[in-house]
Amino acid sequence: MALRRKMTLVALTAAGALTLAACGDGTTGNGGEGDGEVLTIGIANEQPYGYMDDDGNATGFAPDVAREVLSNLGYGEPEFEVVEFGNLIGGLQAQQFDMIAAGMYINEERLAQIQFSDPDYCTTESLAVPEGNPEDIVDYSSFVENPDLTIAVASGTVEVGYAEEAGIGEDQIKSFPGIDQMYQALAAGEVDAVTGTTATVNGQVEGREGLEAVEPFFPKDAEGNETLPCGGYGFRLDDTEFRDAFNEELNRLREDGTTMEIITSYEGFEESDVELANDLTVADFEE
Repeated sequence: MALRRKMTLVALTAAGALTLAACGDGTTGNGGEGDGEVLTIGIANEQPYGYMDDDGNATGFAPDVAREVLSNLGYGEPEFEVVEFGNLIGGLQAQQFDMIAAGMYINEERLAQIQFSDPDYCTTESLAVPEGNPEDIVDYSSFVENPDLTIAVASGTVEVGYAEEAGIGEDQIKSFPGIDQMYQALAAGEVDAVTGTTATVNGQVEGREGLEAVEPFFPKDAEGNETLPCGGYGFRLDDTEFRDAFNEELNRLREDGTTMEIITSYEGFEESDVELANDLTVADFEE
């Protein structure tokens, strides 16, 4: 089962070139000895997780953390490739890039396809709605209670599963390939809300007129069990040595406060988001 806990928000607040190994077997790196090797990292152009700025430079906390880890392991400055979020895992498996740094949530379905590092952040979900929230939408349960409401989700994201697990009707869930398309549909009145992480929704609402965000919440399934959304870095299944080396250095940065400093420098993340992740490992998300 995916990690599920009965916890409240109050409690939580308190608390380019494809790089292959010389042997040509599709594995990446040299077990933590980078030797200046330049890796390619997949991102999804989603603020503040991993995106390209106006100058074409990769930014966001996930690229920043990945750069720090890889530099400490002896790798060169990585290259970044932007793909739609739903294509990140397929691109990694196809060796289009060497790892994923997109704030991707760790869950059981994805763990069957790729490996993850330990998480470096946890966060809540939110919903973007028209200003004034005319339908009084609170969380996913609002769509269960009113079958006339529709919700936009980005294909390939965990929000698809959250909506389904909450009991929202299939005909109420509208899937879109990317963030811009979802918000365009909301602005056009084609959907009643857009779902996403609190940080993403808040960022989108700030940059678009006529929208607001509902209060953050933890997604619940139809039985009322809360899911804890936490994200990490993705690796191919045959790159265990590389993943382990990355993870060891990531944990050193979790312990010395580096990930805290990087992640909380981006709007939308609090120290509690990082502190919670620091108490977890990827094993907590496995069946």
